[in-house]
Amino acid sequence: MLPNNSDNPVTSKTKAAFGELFARHDCFMAEMAILQAADPFLETAGEDLRRRMFTTTGPAGEELCLRPDFTIPVCIYHLQSKTDLPCRYGYLGPVFRQRDDGPGEFLQMGVEHLGRTEKPQIEDGDVMAIAVEACQTSISSSDLLLKLGDPSLFYGLLASLGVPDALKHRLIRAFSRGLNATILEHILRQGDADILPLPDQLVPNYGSKADLAAGVGQMMRDQGLSIYSGRSPEAIAERYIETYGPQDYGLSGDEKDRIQTVLSAYLCLECPAQDVGANLSAFEAEYNVSFGAKLVAYTERLSHFESKSGARVPARFVFSSGFARPLDYYTGFVFELYRKDVSRPIAGGGRYDKLMEILGADVSVPAVGFSLWLDRLPSWSDAQ
Repeated sequence: MLPNNSDNPVTSKTKAAFGELFARHDCFMAEMAILQAADPFLETAGEDLRRRMFTTTGPAGEELCLRPDFTIPVCIYHLQSKTDLPCRYGYLGPVFRQRDDGPGEFLQMGVEHLGRTEKPQIEDGDVMAIAVEACQTSISSSDLLLKLGDPSLFYGLLASLGVPDALKHRLIRAFSRGLNATILEHILRQGDADILPLPDQLVPNYGSKADLAAGVGQMMRDQGLSIYSGRSPEAIAERYIETYGPQDYGLSGDEKDRIQTVLSAYLCLECPAQDVGANLSAFEAEYNVSFGAKLVAYTERLSHFESKSGARVPARFVFSSGFARPLDYYTGFVFELYRKDVSRPIAGGGRYDKLMEILGADVSVPAVGFSLWLDRLPSWSDAQ
């Protein structure tokens, strides 16, 4: 059953309040259709969002979905409108996706900044400050926790360690889903007994990714499944090879030991966000690695955020080295905001520099944004 739209109107109070916030930060108010083509979400957002979407089929057989998020529709809107860059969009409206802890329809507001104006870390700080300001229309800074992560620091560490590409891709994929020391050891030490066996009819297709994708497609058709619904045969084949493929990374035992030691130590780092610069500099010295420009960018992002936010900076502000968000299009810094003593985030966002190009832009477009879930905020949940 599809969710009922009648219970979630955007009230004039809500629209006026966030309209003023958008105006203060030069955000163009974007209006997006509720019914969207499903393919852009299926191809770019990742498994976590795909499994929670409400999908249907259009009159021409096309796969459609109720809008599960605003980021992808905003990017598509920008591409179709051919608006000059940089541009900052604000949005407010219902989104639709299955949740274990609430209704399948809820109000979402947010901001997306497309295109570079200064250094990317300056835009990161700007957007994070807007997210904090939006939350503080309902919650004081003393009741907010801001959690910050930066997968690009992890990627920089992999480069510094000279991790081979095959292992690097596997670790990056695992990082986005919650990499820890146990999973890391399993990836590095995985034996033949751990490899997921292929169905008998696919074994002859394992010679190449293209052959395996063709075999998966044929199996889906034989079972009456559409190859256009959910993940494509190509995506399934790629995921299998990256996750369960050959384990010979060309590394000696000592090299694997070093990678495991350094990455395990890094994944345990959690501290006040303001202490990250000093802590990671000490980490570089202890393990003879370098985060390079990524660490400089982190420090500049934090400084700009604190300068822009002023007294609005949340009382609790932490960095967690293993923190990532469950959307595949994120490429760098990420953050989430929480209410005091509540485990569910009320807002989250980060940088996604490759999404616009995947969706059809001629060149890579730097981008950063956030979303705020209004049903998790006091006063705004009542106003819905």
